[in-house]
Amino acid sequence: MSNNEEPRIVRDEIPVAPRPVIEAQPLAARSIVEPNVVVEHPAAPVVVAPATAVRTTSYRRFAPDAVIAAAVGLVVMIVGLLAIVRGGFDGPMEDPVVEVLGFTHTTTLGLIEVVLGGLLLICGVSAWRSGALFFGSIMAIGGFIGAVQTESFATDLALESGLAWLVMLGGIAVVASALLIPRYVSRSTDVRAY
Repeated sequence: MSNNEEPRIVRDEIPVAPRPVIEAQPLAARSIVEPNVVVEHPAAPVVVAPATAVRTTSYRRFAPDAVIAAAVGLVVMIVGLLAIVRGGFDGPMEDPVVEVLGFTHTTTLGLIEVVLGGLLLICGVSAWRSGALFFGSIMAIGGFIGAVQTESFATDLALESGLAWLVMLGGIAVVASALLIPRYVSRSTDVRAY
């Protein structure tokens, strides 16, 4: 066989024996009882595309005791600033005795009031309860000592008994509010899907 010749198809026939024919017999009537079978198919899981959600939590705080401390501190600081402006720093700090809101002051007493009032104002604005307790206690104790021993402070501070009692009451108000008034905190959460 050369390369030029086409392939030949060879077919061999093999004799096959005939199959026997089987006749089908008719079926007799039969009753078939099938049980009720319930096939449960599990539900196909629902695929939800992931969504982007942003959760924002915000807190609100309200401290009534801090408001009281800030108010008392602001009043005391303003009275002290008025005494400093009226007394000045030209001569000795206890020499010019000035009158502020009906009470006598010196520049030294004004400086003490500015420092103590400023510290109470800082405690009130920052809602610093322990600081308000500390500086309110100093104010109450100092006011009490000034009210009882007014003659000891008459030359240096020109302190009057009525002003000392008012300072003591202001200090007591700050301490009592810091100890007795509760603070309120509320929380809200907002979830937004995008």
